[in-house]
Amino acid sequence: RSVAILYLLYGLPVSLLSWLSTILHWSSIPFHLKLIFPRCTILLLSLCSDILFYRMIKVCHSNFNSKQYGIIMNYYGIAHVTLVFFTRTLSNSFEAFLFLALIYLVNVNISSLLSMITNSSNKTKYNVQSIHINVNTILTSSFIGLICALGIFNRPTFPAFALVPIVYWLANIVPLMNHSFRFQLLFGRIISFIIGTFILTSCLIILFDSCYYNNGFSFIMDLKNRLVICPLNFIVYNIDSKNLDQHGLHPPWLHFIVNATILYGPLHLCVVLWGLFHVSNLRQFGQTIIERILKTFRKRSGTTEKSEQSISPFLLYLYLIPFIPLSTFPHQEARFLVPLIFPLILFIVPVLMTKNLHTFLFRIWLAFNTFISIIYGHLHQGGLLPALKCIHDYPVVSSNVTPIVTNANKKILITYHTYMPPGYLVTSMSKSVYEHKLQTIVIDLKGARCEELDFTIERIFHEYSTNNNQVFVLLPNISQTYLIDWKQAKYSFDLIKQFEPHLDLDHGFEE
Repeated sequence: RSVAILYLLYGLPVSLLSWLSTILHWSSIPFHLKLIFPRCTILLLSLCSDILFYRMIKVCHSNFNSKQYGIIMNYYGIAHVTLVFFTRTLSNSFEAFLFLALIYLVNVNISSLLSMITNSSNKTKYNVQSIHINVNTILTSSFIGLICALGIFNRPTFPAFALVPIVYWLANIVPLMNHSFRFQLLFGRIISFIIGTFILTSCLIILFDSCYYNNGFSFIMDLKNRLVICPLNFIVYNIDSKNLDQHGLHPPWLHFIVNATILYGPLHLCVVLWGLFHVSNLRQFGQTIIERILKTFRKRSGTTEKSEQSISPFLLYLYLIPFIPLSTFPHQEARFLVPLIFPLILFIVPVLMTKNLHTFLFRIWLAFNTFISIIYGHLHQGGLLPALKCIHDYPVVSSNVTPIVTNANKKILITYHTYMPPGYLVTSMSKSVYEHKLQTIVIDLKGARCEELDFTIERIFHEYSTNNNQVFVLLPNISQTYLIDWKQAKYSFDLIKQFEPHLDLDHGFEE
């Protein structure tokens, strides 16, 4: 994974915390500050997304009034995806923000170009100023390239979401080349801005990642073997089924049938029902769209207005098409579909409003999101953060043999059948001498079998035999019985504390 994206998002708040610890002489940065400060970045991006989403509503449904805009925003505002996922430091949340920004910029870019052509068409001759690229077009084109690069290096699955916006942009821009040769040059410049920004951003990220993973610029002497291209490594890792087996293998229908229902419940069901009621017209619907696109390519005078009717299938494709590439991956989690909340609400809520069903569905949507927010926002893996705080605040042991100021002091944390814990939450992040000498090791066993947990604990006792080491095992209560009953002869456990409620929907019913 690209560490450049992490520094871009969380470098400033983490650096601020480190600076505060130095100024205020903290022996250890408080746990809650380490938890909240990085989330401020996601919160800020979430607020920006609220503004962009409102603007997208006005772009897609310009004939609506303020009350109708408010109805759509209410559907978005009470969604548990908005309340839970968009306040957490997840790469999927950042991917969703980039997806929305890409959709918005594509529409703004198209509108800007159409406006330029409309203004030039009203004149008897084209003059130089009338076809110059304005600042708005330059900025939106550059930001499209920037967002595509950030999206791919954040999560290499981003092209699955970016495909429809890019195709939609091409379908609206390419026909404009038929106006004149000057517009062909204009199109070439726009493409150069997009590709140039994409390449420049990608190169900077690759350079940063390579420096980080090689501890300096030594990789320059051996670029072939030491250059780090994270999306490529991500693909290579996921091609190996043995790697995916550690995270869990799932059937291809899981995303559309189960995960989308978990995230979007009644609204996803409405899309499915809409498709079933229109199944007889789907073929004709697709042919109409294709013919419309081909017709614009054959015209010598490109269209100067976006058709209102083209927005609805565009939004539907934005929601449905990503399921196809995402379902080809054997490992599927509900959070992978988080970015789809934007096209889903933009498409289906206006449909419900035209059928006068939005009030009834809103009540169901409210009840559904209240229930799911409690499950995923509080109960699911709910004991993980309190347990990490307990380990973070747990006093460090010392002995006469090995004093606390030596490098022999280690906190070893083994997590079993939990989400991967953020390592910075259990480290001190302080520059004090006391904390600098304490090394924290986090071993994430994911959903491994109990035999691997046993082997890991035995290996730790063989490798780290000093007196000042502390070994913590963090696991759900359902797995605790195995360790206490079967392994008491090899090693003993002291139960420090139990935290509840904790609902493990991922591993709770596995061995």
